[in-house]
Amino acid sequence: MEATLVFPFILLCTIALLFVGIYMYQRVYIQQTAITIAERLASTWDNSHKDIVTGNYAPNETDGLYWRLTQDKISDLFGLLVGGGTTQIAIPANNSSSLVERKLAKSAVILPQGITGTAKFTNYALDRQVEVQLDKPFLIPVFIEKWFNAETTSGKGISHVVEPIELIRLTDITRTYFKAIKGRISPQKAREALVEPDRTELSGPSVTIQSERQAAAYLRSLVGGKEVVLMTLSGKNRTVDALDARGIGHQAFYNMTEFQLRMEQLPKDLELIEQGTQIQGVVWHFFKKGANGKGIPSSSFRKELESKGIVIVIHN
Repeated sequence: MEATLVFPFILLCTIALLFVGIYMYQRVYIQQTAITIAERLASTWDNSHKDIVTGNYAPNETDGLYWRLTQDKISDLFGLLVGGGTTQIAIPANNSSSLVERKLAKSAVILPQGITGTAKFTNYALDRQVEVQLDKPFLIPVFIEKWFNAETTSGKGISHVVEPIELIRLTDITRTYFKAIKGRISPQKAREALVEPDRTELSGPSVTIQSERQAAAYLRSLVGGKEVVLMTLSGKNRTVDALDARGIGHQAFYNMTEFQLRMEQLPKDLELIEQGTQIQGVVWHFFKKGANGKGIPSSSFRKELESKGIVIVIHN
């Protein structure tokens, strides 16, 4: 009689302990996978062409010289300080448009089958983070599921983007120029230089813009660029209002609507950014029409452009 009561209890406890062990193993496995993917994304962040496993890449495969300024979510600096300047994608990802999204999408190469999640990049200017959140269904019998109440196992990994070569280069430049400028200015002159200037001295000569052509001419004089016509990957011509010496393409907009920009201008510039050989970055300059701010893109459209790697500048 006692055996008939004790044996089922022992059997159920054994089965429960077995599934507890399986659950803990899967949870540790997902956690370790998330940490590994985050670390490998961070270690290959300086070049999107790097192999995520080995780090190998061809010497001629680069993201351009100024990708940290134009395509690394640094343009939304004030949003970044409060956590707003982030890019997040679902992995494995089917489509990735901007450079940041393409880097995050590389995680699909080492993502085990049956695991899904998200990959997020946050740029706080001085601290760049890659966060990977993974989930995997946990299959258990229905009668045990009532005890565990755990349908999925999750894991999260966070890694910081560190570039030792870039840090050494900046440190060396700082040390070199600090010796060159040390003693060039006295403490008294330094204090005088820090005096807040009069606002009237900062305005400069006023320029009145009344047409798209005037805006483009002013832009060329501002950045020292020249007007060029480039060919996109789809065979369309793209007129760049001002291409500066660094290879950055500047576009002036005065009369165009957001619908026209999405349908006509944006696809061409995205193709040039993806190609990465004719231009090294794209900056859109919007000129206000009157005091009501007409002609300025909406906040949602600005965030859409910046997420695709296009820098926005507003001219009053």
